[in-house]
Amino acid sequence: MAYHSTSGTASNTADFLVRLKDFLVGTVGWTLRDDRSGDAEPSYVLASTGESGAEDIFLRFVNDAAADRIAVRAYLYWDAATHAGVKEAFNTSYTYIKTVDASAFLYWIYADMDHVFIVTKVVATYYGHYSGLIKRFWSGVVAVTQAAAGPGADITVQVNDASIFTVGLSYIIKNDAGIERVQVTAVDTISIPNTVTLANLANAYAVGAKIGEDPQPVVVGHYQSPGSFYALNKFDGWAGAAGQAGSCAAAHGNFHTAANPDQRYGLVTMFPWLVAHTTAAYKELRGELIEVYAIGSGAADSEDVLTLNGASYKIFNLSGPGWCAVKE
Repeated sequence: MAYHSTSGTASNTADFLVRLKDFLVGTVGWTLRDDRSGDAEPSYVLASTGESGAEDIFLRFVNDAAADRIAVRAYLYWDAATHAGVKEAFNTSYTYIKTVDASAFLYWIYADMDHVFIVTKVVATYYGHYSGLIKRFWSGVVAVTQAAAGPGADITVQVNDASIFTVGLSYIIKNDAGIERVQVTAVDTISIPNTVTLANLANAYAVGAKIGEDPQPVVVGHYQSPGSFYALNKFDGWAGAAGQAGSCAAAHGNFHTAANPDQRYGLVTMFPWLVAHTTAAYKELRGELIEVYAIGSGAADSEDVLTLNGASYKIFNLSGPGWCAVKE
């Protein structure tokens, strides 16, 4: 599926929740994994296999009891039969879309099968929210297990393609129930199926588990995205709902006000938003946001449009991060 955008006026929070679900499912191509609209706190769980068709993205949008917001949570997996998620990423106080329960507000939604970026205008303030995959700096290629494996030491696992591994390096293995870091000690690309030997495996994994450098780099942002976020996993797996904290920073080195617009031709420079884990225990530059860019003030006004190589970018002065441009 391609990149899509839409905008409009929502009557209230409940109306926007339905509009968001309808757009992501009906236009962008996400799957309605679980319809919980009849619950006391109405919600929809949406799933996507990404633009590549090989990703695992599960996002839950909830009109919860807190006022003027739609809470957003990410999951390693969502079981629609039991209506339960596995290994959440969220924060009760921060990971939500800013809305209005009792009156109308403007909204803009930008999405593909990898991610969604939402802007809402409440009175005169613009709020952003980013959830889904990031543009990873590590490889997204994975090998798929061909038989059940583990746990134990020196575990040999059958995979569809062992050529993606380097002996001595560590990777992430994950399925619908668990995720962990493993070290590769041997690779066999001759046998059919190929095999890979893991130094230690703490959990059992069924057929269909994925092993790779960076599977499922899903983040769920604060209501003032780009900014702080919670990732679904990090280099060694999942630690807790809010255990993979991080933040976004624009790659302008604080020179953005000198570049927008420039003095020679009046052009505007758009800088990517970098994504990094920033806690004391874990620091890593992970990637960047998809089709959301930082610009300097003075380039234009909110809701104006920039054009670059035939593509258009909507400008917003967002609460928190400031001036941003989003691909339409």
